Amino acid sequence: MKKIRLAAALAGVLLLTSCSIKTTNVEKRTVSVTGSGSVEVEADNATIILSVITRGKDVALAAKENAEKMSKVQENIISLGITKENVTTERYNVEQETIYNHNTGRTSYGDYTVTNKIKVFVKDLSLTGNIIDTALKSGANQLSSFQYGISNKESYVKQARTLAVQNAHDAANLIATTSGAMLGKVQKINEHTNSFALYKVASARASANDAMEEAASVPTPISAGKTTISFTVDVVYELK
Repeated sequence: MKKIRLAAALAGVLLLTSCSIKTTNVEKRTVSVTGSGSVEVEADNATIILSVITRGKDVALAAKENAEKMSKVQENIISLGITKENVTTERYNVEQETIYNHNTGRTSYGDYTVTNKIKVFVKDLSLTGNIIDTALKSGANQLSSFQYGISNKESYVKQARTLAVQNAHDAANLIATTSGAMLGKVQKINEHTNSFALYKVASARASANDAMEEAASVPTPISAGKTTISFTVDVVYELK
């Protein structure tokens, strides 16, 4: 009798060890939303890049002419109230024209070109038009670029980001509560769009005489206007 009971017990143990308990993974409920935030900003500074370009067969004479004109340009710009520290050399270049004759296969050399490019940082935007006119009258013959800027841009960027995240949270919370759920933790966040460029680029070349005549007759109108710093975020929240 004992042998039968022992055999039955062993059979029960073997049966239990052959069983396995299966667990089912329950996928988390989530809600995905997009939030955006923007801040309107007005420029408070500008960067102007101007050049004096001279040409000639004699490199020394071309460089001398260039130096004289650029000295006058810088002197007159500074006289408008721009500090010396805000008028800096961007690039100085001397090169000789290379002429290749396809018929003979020979290379010859032409005039020398001397380019002196300066960068003018302007804090008072009311001076920008006058600076351009004065530079052209003084001998500058190329306006390479004109760009507006924002001094404390990071502060506005932070504001726009905060608004975007808050907008996403409000949208997700509305969806969750309306559907009878509660908003949980952030599962994923992705910032995929941002825009905070504030610039206006212009490029122009003119002969010294044409530039002087145009600058003398019509003042250059400059208006910074406003731009919008904006951010967009995609956020995935857990639903409880």
